[in-house]
Amino acid sequence: MADILYFNGRYTTTDEKVIGVEDRGLQFGDSVYEVVKFLRGTPTLVTPHFERMSQGLAALEIPTPWTAESFDLFCREIVGRASSPDGLLYIQITRGEATRRHGWPEGMTPNVIAYPRKHSFPDAERKRKGISMITLPEQRWRACHLKTTNLLPNVMARKAAERAGAVEALFIDRGEVREGASSSFFAVREGRIITHTADEAILAGVVRDVAISRALEERIRVDERPIREAELYDLDEAFVTSTSLSVMPVSSIDGRRIPARGPITERLQRMFDEREELEAGARD
Repeated sequence: MADILYFNGRYTTTDEKVIGVEDRGLQFGDSVYEVVKFLRGTPTLVTPHFERMSQGLAALEIPTPWTAESFDLFCREIVGRASSPDGLLYIQITRGEATRRHGWPEGMTPNVIAYPRKHSFPDAERKRKGISMITLPEQRWRACHLKTTNLLPNVMARKAAERAGAVEALFIDRGEVREGASSSFFAVREGRIITHTADEAILAGVVRDVAISRALEERIRVDERPIREAELYDLDEAFVTSTSLSVMPVSSIDGRRIPARGPITERLQRMFDEREELEAGARD
């Protein structure tokens, strides 16, 4: 089903093919993207998404098309044109089009693409039961903190998880747990949360940062450090976070069961849901 599509300052629909064959996002993955959740026609967590996107664009030396204020207005406008009140807004900024070669010419004009998609977010039962995961060796490049479209290892990992009857894959690098293929990973042991340090080995997820902030507000201890693979065998709770899953308990890893959704995961789920509802309600 066609939906609204924004391309370089104009609105059309997703039926129109807008990208040229020599766009560097297509040819080289030379682009940054964000995914913004919207509820009841209102985009959520817009500011942290803009900040992360701007950091990625600066690292790739691609001009930022918006200010914080104009990005907020842009998200609200395109979501207001969407065919569904609830969904995900995909935004991609490529370096632009130029004759294909690895080095790019100076002064290129970025291509900006954005479109919403209807999405069914996890219901209460799914949030209670959680998801299964498998572990896989880390195969990504060493700048995972940048949210670029270089996602082939992530795509292959998610397919491997699907074929194994799981939902998500968990990357392991030399005995250390990194993150999910499309989510941030948290372990819970003895009343404290453990998650990987926000360095170049992981993407600092927007929902991840909110979960950490809310945990600290609730005086729950958060240790930001690499988790050893051996620690996965002795967890009280585990959960992942992402824009599409919010806070989601993990029920098993490589077939090993993890106790049912625990009190810390449940508290964070409730607090995050309340924040989203408050933010969406404030703009209704």
